[in-house]
Amino acid sequence: MVERIFPFLRWVRGYNGETAVRDLLAGLTVAVVLVPQSMAYAMLAGLPPVIGLYASALAPAIAALWGSSPQLQTGPVAIVSLLVFTSLTPLAEPESEEFIQLAALLALLVGIFQLALGVLKLGFVMNFVSHAVVIGFSNAAAIIIASTQVPHLLGIEIEKHEFVFKNFLEIAKNLGDTHLYTAIIGFAATAFILLSRRIHPLFPGALIVVIVSTLATYYLNLHEKGVKIVGEIPSGLPKPSLPTIDLDIVDQLMGQAIVIAIIGFMEAYAIAKTMASQTKHKLDVDQELVGQGLANLVNAFFRGYPVSGSFSRSAVNFLAGAKTGMSSVFTSLFVIFTLFFFAPLLYNLPKAALAAVVIVAVLGIVKPKAFIELYRTNPQDGAVAGITFISAFLMKPDYAIFIGIVLSLILFLWRSMHPRIVILSRDPKTRTFVNADLFNIPECPQILFIRPDASLYFANVEHIMEELNHHIAKHRASLRCLVIDAESINHVDATAVDVLREFIEEKEKEGLRIYFVNLKTPVRAALERAGIFRMIGEDRVLPSKGVAIRKLFGVIDHDFCRRECPVAVFDECYDLKEPLKLTEAGKDIVRELYGNLGAKDSLRVFIGNNDETLLILYGKVSFEFEKEDFLLDDKGNIYLTPSKVFVVDSEIVTSGALAKEANLPAVSGYILLGKDTRQASENLRAIIEKALRT
Repeated sequence: MVERIFPFLRWVRGYNGETAVRDLLAGLTVAVVLVPQSMAYAMLAGLPPVIGLYASALAPAIAALWGSSPQLQTGPVAIVSLLVFTSLTPLAEPESEEFIQLAALLALLVGIFQLALGVLKLGFVMNFVSHAVVIGFSNAAAIIIASTQVPHLLGIEIEKHEFVFKNFLEIAKNLGDTHLYTAIIGFAATAFILLSRRIHPLFPGALIVVIVSTLATYYLNLHEKGVKIVGEIPSGLPKPSLPTIDLDIVDQLMGQAIVIAIIGFMEAYAIAKTMASQTKHKLDVDQELVGQGLANLVNAFFRGYPVSGSFSRSAVNFLAGAKTGMSSVFTSLFVIFTLFFFAPLLYNLPKAALAAVVIVAVLGIVKPKAFIELYRTNPQDGAVAGITFISAFLMKPDYAIFIGIVLSLILFLWRSMHPRIVILSRDPKTRTFVNADLFNIPECPQILFIRPDASLYFANVEHIMEELNHHIAKHRASLRCLVIDAESINHVDATAVDVLREFIEEKEKEGLRIYFVNLKTPVRAALERAGIFRMIGEDRVLPSKGVAIRKLFGVIDHDFCRRECPVAVFDECYDLKEPLKLTEAGKDIVRELYGNLGAKDSLRVFIGNNDETLLILYGKVSFEFEKEDFLLDDKGNIYLTPSKVFVVDSEIVTSGALAKEANLPAVSGYILLGKDTRQASENLRAIIEKALRT
């Protein structure tokens, strides 16, 4: 119980001197990065730079002590700072006392929300924000953040607007007013920080920029020449006090606080997971919520603003050798030391230098390739990311997040309402049931095997029944039995049961027998309570598809099988018709195919494994065949199994489907390549070419 309240006791008990030294060095290294970053991010949030130091004083230690990640570094971050700025700008003037109070109140609301989620074990709700939304928003936010710092970098004044695209126009309109000294400081600082990153990831480029630019401004009197500086920074920490709470203001900020809490935590948790994958440390999402929530609550009492986990500083912490959360405690101590003893020395720090720190920090967030990869993986997710990205420029960024979340949830619901309906048939080679369409395997005209790939509930059951009717209609002339494979059905609700009962009654009246196989216990119990088994009979509920075939063969029309059925799908079919007698092709066939295909200029062909394997390279794609994939009938015709799988441009394709596109005939499920190896080689080449055109 004590460890649940004070989770840091789990690792403090075994703490030793060697670990302390590593944590101390890592904590100081992070602090060197954190001090200039926190001031820069505060400026981005519309707050005086000292507020960034206040937000960095206790938050790293609190988040680490009550969180679950040893290396996660918490403090001001760019995206959260941007959201704070856009949330509070309509309510108060940036850098004013009212603005500072509202920022502290926002931290309080964010902390309460995160802490409540953690204490109530509701961390799973974070899964409702899709990866696509995060990618779209983070890329847009990085560009927006950089744009907000351009005026500071160039020393120009612009009229700020609520909508981002108008700010771009303002910057373009005022470029002619660029202040020379400010621009020199800004561009020189940016170039130096970028160069320092190439020297070493731990090189303190930002800190050196802060020190050098402050000294240059002081000794060259650049402030008097128009260079804007930070100004007076009070030393020490403010006395703890509760932010001013106005219920009307709380009502206005609640939505933004929830967005900041979710986006901020998702960023922190994603960083923690990345490091945990390397250290094999076990993370606890609810405990991490508690840590982040407490960090924000404490900030609210010390004039801070909302914080989150930082990717760059966590990476520095990890690379510097941090072993436990004590590294973050040492970081906090160093920031507090800076506030008490070094803060007044930063009076002449140019705002252009801090702008350079922010711009360089967010450059790494912009990743255009992420959109392409997302679209290739799932076009719908790519669309969500793109719409979220564009929306962030056309409206307030937090609105864009809501749009992305709502859109991704709508698409998720649409997919769950339109699940895949798979037609199954038996693979002639492996003797297992596979997707008949994917492998181009013929189906039995009298027995239809269908597998809905989803649970049945009120929103999707009508669609599933429509799909079943559609497939039944295609086979209706000869169809005798419908077998519903319930392997993927984990749940049925009352609406689904009622619709299913009506469907069964209708089909039974039409003379179609309904069977169920692979029913899971909860689903079976629900159907039994609804009286469906009494309607069709307990003998219609079977344990497997194999058992179903043996049973259904006593029901179907055998005369139809002999006279009209053109295929032999099941082993039992050969009891009624002349079987296709196939034998495995020998090495001679493989060698002949190798010789014929090797003569083609566009193909590179290799034979190996004692002449039992054929490898064909066409462009950058490889196609591997085994001796067992080729078969011969008693007339010498060469066949290919339909279940050969290839990967082309990250897509899975099958020999059966490719043969269908190439208009190659199939006999009892096998692909007929030709009457000799020459014709077989030509048709095999046609299959390969189809794969590359698909």
